Amino acid sequence: MSSWGRKAALAAFALVVLAMLVGAGRWERGREIRSQAAGMRKVEALVGPLDNGTLSGYRVMPGFDCLVYRRGPNPYALELCVDDAGRVVEAIDRRTVNRTIWSLTFEPASSPVRVDRAEVDRLLDKMGAVHAAP
Repeated sequence: MSSWGRKAALAAFALVVLAMLVGAGRWERGREIRSQAAGMRKVEALVGPLDNGTLSGYRVMPGFDCLVYRRGPNPYALELCVDDAGRVVEAIDRRTVNRTIWSLTFEPASSPVRVDRAEVDRLLDKMGAVHAAP
């Protein structure tokens, strides 16, 4: 095989490896988004309606706002964090000593979990939160 032929074969091999890596990365990204979203849906189901009697607080963060819910004596047991578009970007379950956090704050637009952002803003206003309401 000529020098040019070896270079072409090596370049083709490199492109195949690169395409495989890109494919694997996209698959892993999708798997991670699905996994994080499944956890956020679990917390959302545990919370139930956003405006319920267990709402105990809030956190206002740059880029998203969080509603915190009590379970038993724990006033910070469950937390849902929502971006300006109503996407749930983080959910925390603190009901046990080992808290569990599901988060898509690294890529909020990828979250398929949604809540009514107007309801979040209404609840934040009701609790006296200073936030950037849309």
